[in-house]
Amino acid sequence: MTWSFVFVNAEAQAELDALPLDVRASFERIVRLVQGFGLEQLHEPYIKHIEGRIWEIRLRGRDRIARALYVTATGRRVVILRVFTKKTQRTPRARTATGGGGDMSRKMIPVEESFAAWRKDPEYEKAYDVLEEEFALAAAMIEARSRAGLTQQQLAERMHTTQAVIARLESGRVKPSTRTLERLAAATGLRLRISFEPPPAS
Repeated sequence: MTWSFVFVNAEAQAELDALPLDVRASFERIVRLVQGFGLEQLHEPYIKHIEGRIWEIRLRGRDRIARALYVTATGRRVVILRVFTKKTQRTPRARTATGGGGDMSRKMIPVEESFAAWRKDPEYEKAYDVLEEEFALAAAMIEARSRAGLTQQQLAERMHTTQAVIARLESGRVKPSTRTLERLAAATGLRLRISFEPPPAS
């Protein structure tokens, strides 16, 4: 059973739809990571616990950052409660306090509806494609760790580093050295293989 994402109401959907293209693209990329590996395998810089049942998906664009507050409902369903941009890295408590106020009894809206609408815009497709390399690297790192059944902290201990370093590696924004990749492979019981391939046809 794959993970599904829904908006608690049309207001939450409109908040996400109003974000810049690159921030929305990062949201879809993170959703695809969750669907590929499971919510339990994603941590910072993508997912962070706020308080109680409230968590946040951490979105990033060229000019701003944003947060999508959510709760996990029955089964593998993520319910998006609020979406907002912010100027600092810390989530305001006022936002958290109102995050759980959605009417969970209403019919919820699958995020795939927004994805389908966004993809009609060629500029959105470009913004999504720009993130391919970053998220492919992130996926490879997360897959290696999850296949070994390790948490970020456990992997950090095996590599004699910190959890924060592992989180940065899994962000896909850091280009690891070959030595780092070799250490990660050894720590996860895998073999490192580097290959070259032609670029996708345009």
